[in-house]
Amino acid sequence: MKIMDPNGRFLFILFWLLLLSACAPSFSHYVKLNEHFINQDYEAAVLEQRHNKKNYAARNRVLYYLDEGLLAHYAGFYEESNASLLKAEEIMADLYTRSIRKEAASFLINDNMTDYRGEDFEAALVNLFLALNYTQLGQIDEALVEARKVDSKLNSFNLEYPIGKKNIYKEDAFIRYFMGILYLAAGEINDAFISFRKAEQIYRNDYQPNYGIGPPPTLIDDLLWTAKKMNFNDEYDRYSKAYPKVVRRLKKREPDEAQVYFIHYNGRGAEKVERNFIAPMPDRYVVKLAYPEFVKRDFQVKGARISLNKIGSRKYYNISSQVMEDISAIAQLNLKNRMGRIIAKAVARVTAKYLIAKEAEKKALKDGDKNLARIIRFTFQTYLVAFENADTRHWRLLPAMIQVGQGQLPSGRYEGSIQLTDQYGSVIASRPVEPFSLAAGETKLVIFLTVE
Repeated sequence: MKIMDPNGRFLFILFWLLLLSACAPSFSHYVKLNEHFINQDYEAAVLEQRHNKKNYAARNRVLYYLDEGLLAHYAGFYEESNASLLKAEEIMADLYTRSIRKEAASFLINDNMTDYRGEDFEAALVNLFLALNYTQLGQIDEALVEARKVDSKLNSFNLEYPIGKKNIYKEDAFIRYFMGILYLAAGEINDAFISFRKAEQIYRNDYQPNYGIGPPPTLIDDLLWTAKKMNFNDEYDRYSKAYPKVVRRLKKREPDEAQVYFIHYNGRGAEKVERNFIAPMPDRYVVKLAYPEFVKRDFQVKGARISLNKIGSRKYYNISSQVMEDISAIAQLNLKNRMGRIIAKAVARVTAKYLIAKEAEKKALKDGDKNLARIIRFTFQTYLVAFENADTRHWRLLPAMIQVGQGQLPSGRYEGSIQLTDQYGSVIASRPVEPFSLAAGETKLVIFLTVE
């Protein structure tokens, strides 16, 4: 039996590598999902997602569960959302122990051949949405467990990176703030104060310089109120001097009022796209270097004003939302922060492919087979350009930002509307608020989504 010659075997292997690398994930159903979002039909979006499970290859199973979990969250199916998000988190944790074979495949072909384990910020947001789910289910202790996980996760991620190359996204101010809300709901005023104080510090020292988001008035309101409740006079005086405008608001806040927080998921998150450049080599080979980049997507809605009426009375309340978490900005900076590592790996991969091509062509010429040498050059030239692709997988259904509107209201039953505003503050759309009840001292979340 004749055994295939080395060059023949090599070309056979290369053919299959090309075939595999050409099998890019198909996510055409996102067009349908976007239609459901615009129509606010989130239940239909969940069904659409499940119908398209086959589009997610095994290496993209984390993405499937992330998408399914978030869609269920938007639809208000909080227990189903938890099941999917916990499954995604479990797979993410397992993927930290990578197999040598998968790593070798990513080096020879591209990063799309590896199992997707998620960006660092995506892993942290899994726990935020789990915490929000548990809160809506009335399970405050479980929500706090999820919120606390974020710190340890971000710390463990940073341990992977060498000194001087740590991730810029190392703490999450909004999650700290949300922990404070959870402590308020549990009646733990001292713990709430500690969380709000830490959130103020992160917003001031981290979010302000990196993402352009300083300590929001909503946070300072809660920080001052909890300091006053705990008789932390020094802290109260210090923050009062730093934020005098909020102090004037605080005087209207009664101790037995309920707290309502409108959580506004606004816009579609940044999209990860490929950037590349072509580099000619001295021997007429051409190579391509490809790398990913997050690009913000535009959306018309920039804020929300909530108008509430206490049913059976003539009392009206107005609440305005504020940006608390710019997820798109975090995505951009987090990826940019490790771009040097991504480019270095791409250069090493392209160099290895180029050297393999040169060696195979040289071997064919040495054997006197010019036709085979031409085939090798053409095949590898195609491979070096067409199949050197950046890994652009990401959690596509995340909102661009999270905005929060906070109000202190007397107990009772409420109805109202949400006015969506553009960059000039003009109302461009309106939607009703489902009637809800508040008990004295209660903390309630009302969640809504816009993608326009």
